[in-house]
Amino acid sequence: MPDAIDQTREPMQRIRRLSLVMQIAVVVGAVLAELGMAWVWISPTIIESVVVSRLQIPMADVTLDGQTRLIGFLISSLPLMVIFYALYQAFCLFAGYRKGEIFTVEASSRLRRIAVAILGAVAIGPLVQAALSVALTAGALPGRRHLVLQFSLNDYLAATLGGLLLAIALVMAEAVRIAEENRRIV
Repeated sequence: MPDAIDQTREPMQRIRRLSLVMQIAVVVGAVLAELGMAWVWISPTIIESVVVSRLQIPMADVTLDGQTRLIGFLISSLPLMVIFYALYQAFCLFAGYRKGEIFTVEASSRLRRIAVAILGAVAIGPLVQAALSVALTAGALPGRRHLVLQFSLNDYLAATLGGLLLAIALVMAEAVRIAEENRRIV
């Protein structure tokens, strides 16, 4: 009998270890994302190489004074706030896993919130890029201002991942509901 108990403990121990690693990764990732965002918007050279080149705006049409960089930072922070929400939900999901709360209503709800946040970040991404292009070229001469709308393969892949997580969360919620219903019957 002790072998059967050890076999059920081992997978749970792996889940607990992985969950701890993921909680640490979530916190480190959030901190690095915020620091990275601040680092980009502090330096005009980095803005030029990272943001302006991605938007494909001629540098001659771009203004990078302090006010424009602050506005750019604030605009860029919008999708980051959505991602932080998803990371917070992931942190809490892994905390629950560490406690052994795996197939629960709360776990499926957190997974659903992560999925919706990913889909939300994808949805606002093109709007944020458009706002950035307008903010960066607002100081340009009339006829030289830009409005850039982009949707990339990465957006498609992130939306697909968000949809996949949403489907898994809905299936998990249904499985939890059925299991609870069966517990009441027996």
